[in-house]
Formats: sequence, structure tokens, C-alpha cells
Amino acid sequence: MENWFYNPSITFYMWSISHLVFIFLTLFTLFAFYFLRNQLIPYRDNIRILVGWALILSRLSLDIWYLITNTWNLNHSLPLELCSIATICCGIMLLTNNKFLLEVFYFIAIGGAIQAILTPDLQFGFPQFRFLQFFIDHTLLILAPLLLIWLYQYSITWRSIWKSFLTLNLIALFVFIINILIDANYMFLREKPQAGSLLDFLGPYPYYILFLEIVCLIIFSILYIPFYIKRKNKYKKAAASNN
Repeated sequence: MENWFYNPSITFYMWSISHLVFIFLTLFTLFAFYFLRNQLIPYRDNIRILVGWALILSRLSLDIWYLITNTWNLNHSLPLELCSIATICCGIMLLTNNKFLLEVFYFIAIGGAIQAILTPDLQFGFPQFRFLQFFIDHTLLILAPLLLIWLYQYSITWRSIWKSFLTLNLIALFVFIINILIDANYMFLREKPQAGSLLDFLGPYPYYILFLEIVCLIIFSILYIPFYIKRKNKYKKAAASNN
């Protein structure tokens, strides 16, 4: 049990075989759901609820792991990291089939989870619980908004970018205040992660936060492109049919 549940001597190495394997598994899962989306529509309610509860239970299991392993700490164990917030909100989004949460967390969840999977701030290596929970959680985090888009034909508008961006900044402001009060670094708002991440390319503190705002808008705009293309093609077909 010790080897898979809690063993600090088994550390995580970025771009190791286990890391690459789970990146592949994430991509495989997403492509499988995309190509099977039409066949899955009759089961969409069950899938939505199952993934929604899986996200909620994923975060709950992490809290239980912190307590069992005696590693819970006020400065790093609260659900105040962006992906932890997104995990809880995306779980609620799926369980309630909430369109507003989809508009907001389509960008936040997918953008944040991709960065986390590629450059994890993770200490525990495979096959430990924390490693498995981390990658399963972030894979489901990417999948969650896509389920509502692929299986329920929900769409994202240009205004959704600004709803998401404003919400992200309100979350960051709230978390920054908490960081000051408890001397923590949730969402890396006071310093960069020690293990290294994409933030290393954005300059020193506090300038990387300003550049991160620009990067977020760029990423959000890229994530909007498929909907822009779809909407543009729809207008072209409508104009052609009128002619």
C-alpha cells in the first residue's frame, strides 16, 4: 500500500515515460469521445452525471489523502488552485447542466488543465495515488466542458471569452487576498512554482502576472477559433441558400 498510496521517495520527473504515457492517454480519451460523440448522445445524461460526480469525488479523495497521509497544510491543501476551483465548478456544471458555467469554465478548465498536464507542479511519481489522481482529474477537467458541447450541442460565443476572463480575474483577486492573509501562494500569484512551468518564460514577479493576462486572452481566443469557424460557415451556408 505504501508504494502506491504514499511514498515520497518515488518522485515525479517531467517528460519521463510515465508522464508521456499519461499525456497520450489524455489525448486518446479526448479523441475517443470526439469520434464516438454521435453514438454517445443516447447516453449523454448518464455520462454527464457520471463525469460530474467523478470530478467532485476526485477533489474529495485528494482531501482525504491529505488527511490520511498527514500532509494537509493550510498553505497548499485548500481548494484554491485554479484547477481545484475549476474541478469543483465543472463538477457542478455537469450535474446541473449549467450553460453559464460552461461559458466561463470552457476556457479556464481547458486552458489551465492543458498547462498543468504538460508542466505538472507534482512531487509524487507513478504509480502513486497522487500521480493518478492528478492526471485523471485534469483529463476529466478538459473533457467536462467538451461533453456539453459534443453531446448537447451547446456553443460558445465571443462574449464568453470576456465572461471567463472577468471571472478569472475575480477569482485571482479573491485568492490573492487569501494568500496575503495566510502567507500562501495559491495560483502562483506571489511566486512561480519551484518545479518550473510555462511561467518561467514570462519574466520575474510581478511582471509575469501582467504577461499572463495577455497569454490568457490569447489562449482563450485560440480556444474560441473552432466556434468562430463553425459560426462563419453557418452564415455562409445561410447566405448561399438565400441566393
